[in-house]
Amino acid sequence: MSLIGVSMLEMRQIIEQACLPDRCEVSCPDGANLTIRLGEGQSLMDCVTLTDVPIDSLNSCRDLVGLVAQLRAEQRLAHHVSAARAIA
Repeated sequence: MSLIGVSMLEMRQIIEQACLPDRCEVSCPDGANLTIRLGEGQSLMDCVTLTDVPIDSLNSCRDLVGLVAQLRAEQRLAHHVSAARAIA
């Protein structure tokens, strides 16, 4: 675990709470990399998925903030693309 003293459960909660009010699920299937799914509202139907995020790349609160910012940017991009498809 990279963030000293922070358990996987705590890291998951920090990321998921940072994404509120949208639903976010964080998993670590291999024990070394995170998979994060970020939906809109309470749904994960049309979610953004970020895979293979190395846990040891998250060394500080700034790294977590950057990760959440990356998720939000990808969410905005996905929303923009789906809105453009709906108009076309």
